[in-house]
Amino acid sequence: MPRDPAQFPYQDNPVVPEAPGDAILPPRRPLWLWLALALPAGVGLLLIARTNYLLFHVVVELFSIVLAAAVFTIGWNTRRMVQSPFFLVLASGFLATGLIDLLHTLTFKGVGVLPLAGSNVSIQLWIVARALEAATFLVVALHLGRPLRFSPWFWLWSFSGVALLLTLSIWPLQVFPQCFVEGVGLTPFKIACEYLISAVLAAAAILIWRRWDHLGTRLGGMLLAALIFNIVSELSFTLYLDPYATSNFIGHIFKLVTVVLVYHALVEGTLRTPYSTLFRELTALNRNLDAELRRREHSETQLRVANLEFSALYRSSQLLHSTLRLDALTHLVLSMAASPDGGNFRRVMLFTVNVRAGVLQGMLGVDRDSAALVLPRDAVTERWDTPRLDAAACAAQRNTEVNLAVVKQRLNLAVDDNAVAQSCLERRLVLVDKPAAEPPGGLELAEKLQLKTYACAPLSNREEPFGVLVVDLEEVDEISTSERLRFLELFARQATAALENARLLHRLEGAHRELREVQEQLIQGEKLAVLGEMAAQVAHELRNPLVSVGGFAQRLVKLDIGNERASEYAAIIAREVRRLEEMLGNILAFSKKQLVCLETCDMNALLAESLELEADLRQNSGISLVLDVVVPLPEIVGDCRQLRQVLLNLLSNARQAMPKGGTLTLRADSSTLRGEEAVAVEVEDTGGGIPSEIMRNIFNPFFSTHPKGTGLGLSISHRIVEQHHGEIEVVNGVDGACFIVRLPLRPPKSGMR
Repeated sequence: MPRDPAQFPYQDNPVVPEAPGDAILPPRRPLWLWLALALPAGVGLLLIARTNYLLFHVVVELFSIVLAAAVFTIGWNTRRMVQSPFFLVLASGFLATGLIDLLHTLTFKGVGVLPLAGSNVSIQLWIVARALEAATFLVVALHLGRPLRFSPWFWLWSFSGVALLLTLSIWPLQVFPQCFVEGVGLTPFKIACEYLISAVLAAAAILIWRRWDHLGTRLGGMLLAALIFNIVSELSFTLYLDPYATSNFIGHIFKLVTVVLVYHALVEGTLRTPYSTLFRELTALNRNLDAELRRREHSETQLRVANLEFSALYRSSQLLHSTLRLDALTHLVLSMAASPDGGNFRRVMLFTVNVRAGVLQGMLGVDRDSAALVLPRDAVTERWDTPRLDAAACAAQRNTEVNLAVVKQRLNLAVDDNAVAQSCLERRLVLVDKPAAEPPGGLELAEKLQLKTYACAPLSNREEPFGVLVVDLEEVDEISTSERLRFLELFARQATAALENARLLHRLEGAHRELREVQEQLIQGEKLAVLGEMAAQVAHELRNPLVSVGGFAQRLVKLDIGNERASEYAAIIAREVRRLEEMLGNILAFSKKQLVCLETCDMNALLAESLELEADLRQNSGISLVLDVVVPLPEIVGDCRQLRQVLLNLLSNARQAMPKGGTLTLRADSSTLRGEEAVAVEVEDTGGGIPSEIMRNIFNPFFSTHPKGTGLGLSISHRIVEQHHGEIEVVNGVDGACFIVRLPLRPPKSGMR
């Protein structure tokens, strides 16, 4: 009763006593006995060759042909016992090769059996036979370990058909290239064919070596030895000049050894150890089935994970369109990445880019627990469907420990400092599995946030990156990490698109507000322009009567009319007329285009003169003066009269801001403006500062917070400073406002405006 093959361990030469083949075949002979038989045979063949080379050739070729026929007989009749195409292809190829070798023997020089005999025809048939033999070995090597896909008759007719076509090309068609020329020797075509055949045999040997496990030590060793002897045989046939040369003798000996080895390999694999061959095939088939099962299980696992990922991405995509408010959308994106029904990351952090400052600022951090504040799970479905994006939920999420730790982080925007910056600048996903090996910035981040394995995904539009998502991956295996990174990359793209839309909408709303403000300013400007023209006309018409009224009022003040009340009324009229004249002068100065007369101005003298003109009014208001002026200040080129007006307007504005007294501080020193040398003058008061809501309007014409002001002083000063290519700004200090004027020492080459 035959045994179960599964009970026997795999080995090269298993002993199966019950196999009928083992009862028929004699036991294997040891290697020394084969060598003892091969040496006398070789000596005998050498003696025959020296006596009659033609007889030697016929004997060797006929013996090779008989062995080839035996190879075919064994391989063909055992095709149903061995499922591998290995022996069947070898048998079919050697049958075709043996038939061509028979024609080669009958046409060899000196035999004279066929009328077409001759050295060239014989060598042509030799090349055809060797090419078929090399092709057989290559096809055999390619089919090792693979199932039988074609019928046995396909291989038999394929090799036979190719052999027939090649034989017809030699005779009678005579289109096959010449291989030998009498008196000259081998043609280049024949030598090239031998090298090409050797290369094909070497390729077959490499394939057999790589698929050694499908053959075993004994069978594989015999086939490799056969290929090596065959290659040596082919190379020896490239050296002779005459068919009876010594190299021809050596080539035939090695060719005979090749056929003997193939015969023994076929007997070993089909008759002597059929169960070993069958077991090896079953083992290979079982291994292939296991590999296929593992591949399918892995594919099913990947398919399930992909379905979950795509489901989460689809639901995330729907929720990302639920709001366009940038702040609420940021909370929603991070919550979806941390939620168990979304990305299921342990923690998710957002860092935004500040290119001007060169830093990455931590903006928001969310973990799985805080994600439930924005994405509460339904009690029935245990999934989130409707997000909570109200102010209370977002505020609660910002007050969590993870967020408070994230917002404290500031990272350098440098590739060699941390992985977050690297992901941002290189616009690619970066995995950090060894934080201890990170640069100083990355190491400090990992320590403060207790990160072990984390990934950084950039949020980048077409122009520039605007943020980075940092996710905590915990401790996961290599396969899970790859899958989660793929999900993170897809999720980051979705989040980028949603956040970019929200940012664009935010910018659009801001641009719309600015456009409305500009429109209002244009309308107001048109009104002011009309009002200015009218005011200029009225001022011009009123100026002449005011001069007369003012002149007569001054005379009444100087006359002693003996009536104190009348003298007091005259003084009031004179004072108010002066104020009206000053107001009309400002209106006319603002409405006219002022020409700038360039000259060298002594800033120390201008400051002293301006302070002197304001001295009485300042002292009457109880205002103390603090000077911090560098002497001497550098001279500047400008219009001294207009610059004096700017200083007077700033001093007057500061005085009017302190009606109950205070401290006026005047500072002046050298400075720079747009990279050029300049002078900076600061006028600071203690009047309480300027409210933020009116800060942007203080330089507008006719805008004033003083009940008796015209609203033109600062506007005129702003225009004069711009005409001198300088700048004027105002900032609120601790006790009041500070006006800063910066003027270049020399006007630009383009000149004054």
